[in-house]
Amino acid sequence: MEQQILRVNLSDGSIRQEDIPAKVCRDFIGGRPLAARYLYGELAAGVEPLSPENILIFSAGPLAGSGARGVNRWLAVTKSPLSGGFIRSVGGSDFGAWLHGAGYEILLLTGQAAGPVYLYLGPRGRVELRPAQDLWGQGTQATQAELRRRHGQGARVACIGPAGENLVRYASIVSNHSTAARGGVGTVMGAKRLKALVVEAEPDVPVARQDLWSRILARQAELVELRDHRAPLPGALKGAILPTRNFQDVWKADIDPVDQPRLLERKGPEFQTYWALGANLGHLDLDLVTMANERCNDLGLDTVSAGGSIAFAYELHQRGLLQAEGFDLGWERPEATMELIRMIAYRAGIGDLLAEGVDRMAAYIGSGAREYAMTIKGIEMPGYDPRVRLLHGLGMVVSALGGSYCYGKALHAGLFAADREGEDLVGQVSRIQETTVALETGVGCFFAYLGGWLSLEQMAEMITAVTGTEVAPKDLQRAAERSLTIERAFNLREGLGREADTLPERFLREGVEAGEMTAGPLTELPPLVTAYYRRRGWDEEGRPTPATLERLGVELVPLDLPREFKVAFSRELTK
Repeated sequence: MEQQILRVNLSDGSIRQEDIPAKVCRDFIGGRPLAARYLYGELAAGVEPLSPENILIFSAGPLAGSGARGVNRWLAVTKSPLSGGFIRSVGGSDFGAWLHGAGYEILLLTGQAAGPVYLYLGPRGRVELRPAQDLWGQGTQATQAELRRRHGQGARVACIGPAGENLVRYASIVSNHSTAARGGVGTVMGAKRLKALVVEAEPDVPVARQDLWSRILARQAELVELRDHRAPLPGALKGAILPTRNFQDVWKADIDPVDQPRLLERKGPEFQTYWALGANLGHLDLDLVTMANERCNDLGLDTVSAGGSIAFAYELHQRGLLQAEGFDLGWERPEATMELIRMIAYRAGIGDLLAEGVDRMAAYIGSGAREYAMTIKGIEMPGYDPRVRLLHGLGMVVSALGGSYCYGKALHAGLFAADREGEDLVGQVSRIQETTVALETGVGCFFAYLGGWLSLEQMAEMITAVTGTEVAPKDLQRAAERSLTIERAFNLREGLGREADTLPERFLREGVEAGEMTAGPLTELPPLVTAYYRRRGWDEEGRPTPATLERLGVELVPLDLPREFKVAFSRELTK
């Protein structure tokens, strides 16, 4: 059976289904590599991220909806309104199973609707754009409840909240209680005036080799399900893993400030949210963080970028660079977080500035504000200090996704390492990246991989069983290499070259004392970046060489004329 792409033009309402060419399927397989190929191949250079011309892609892997576990996640892929470069954000719940089960590998959205709409995918291939004016302005939970009331409790919904509607540059897409949060994918959805996707048709994924598939499912039946909570074990919360006050310092105690039993037993935010809306703002009040997380999810805000923008504003206020008329900014008022989140989502008062994200805030304020901007490629950083987690830091620096902590998962390969062995470190980063993207051909859960029950060998075997096409682990790895190269090419043509492959100035000029470890400033970063380029088959400026492109069988537009990245605001701001 041919793999399908569903194209929806929101400007004229046209909808069409196409077969994906067999060679494209062989080379890119599915998930992230396939989405990267379509975004690069079909989006013109220099398109503004919030313009109708930008493309928003939803993708679930070839295994989603098949009945296997750990492979039902989904991706949103687009040009980021934060970085101006490539972004992919991963969502959980079982929305991916329903999306792929409806018959599509890729859902590709272009244009801009005249008014709010939602996209309905129903039984027997029925696809419609329906009015959503009555849903516009609603939170994500109310939106999902109303759409399930209309289409049945079994329907699956992915939607935006007021933050996406108001073009907050780090708006998320929410399905059930899971989010595709990073990089502003919900902002692009809001710019297209697309409130939601609704899939009513239950998954119906044919399996080509039922005998092999039955054996695979029998083995999976013995696996242990992931726990509901996502907070790490106490040992992972030592030392520098809790930077605080916009990375000015680190939480020097271990887990003592946190009520450990409550952290491990409660359902609630993942670790990065605990950090972004807690420690990074100068407190570890779990109840406050949980409430702030719920508000962010209902309004459709990325918690990491929201926390990063608030922390940046607090530090600027601390240094006398920012005042907010009628609002008291400062580390000593953690309870103000709830109100700031609301102001950001609705662009009210100082929230209008914070809604632009840290880099645009810095560009607008000037006066040295950039010195305190904790971003990589325009995307707010996660809660790990790269001076003592260099493996993770280098992974973010050389990734197309910048400050997205999901990328590479380098952290998990060397959580407590302060390894500065040059090429050895570069080799680790490169291998971890390839493994992560290879898993994302099937949009597999990386924590399942870490748990030892979803290897590349198992994923290749599952894809073989479902599609009937023989797939080996080396095919997944080659698809990952192609994806990484295309993502790099996308960023190069949008003006994100070698100068963007760096860390915030604070890490390059200041050392840190972190629990039992002390680390100096990262003076060795440039040679590590060069070594990474060399290992990847790119030149000194990070451009894929002709030999690399030939080896991978990838054709790219000329990359010798990078565009200038422009900082633009969605509206006029006032200090």
